[in-house]
Amino acid sequence: MSRADQRVKGSLYLRGLLLDGRRKSMQSMAGRLGVDHQQLQQFMTSSTWPVDSVRAGLARRAVAVVRPQVWVGDDTGFPKDEMSSPGVARQYSGTLGARV
Repeated sequence: MSRADQRVKGSLYLRGLLLDGRRKSMQSMAGRLGVDHQQLQQFMTSSTWPVDSVRAGLARRAVAVVRPQVWVGDDTGFPKDEMSSPGVARQYSGTLGARV
């Protein structure tokens, strides 16, 4: 990230994700960090930064440390609360191993 303020807010956000605590919402992370949650919210919604180069850098670091044999990508699946959740069609969830 080229701007210093983005690096500071990005660092805060990452620290918030790594801290203990079940909830990782902006408000709960900000409370644990002792900052206003708007700083984290603005970083996530308003900051522009090159996603592809960040992902590529993370992948290079992971390969150097883990030396993976294969890569598998699977989204995190959440079961629907009820049979008729609004706006949610039945779909396969790899995490749950079934159509939900």
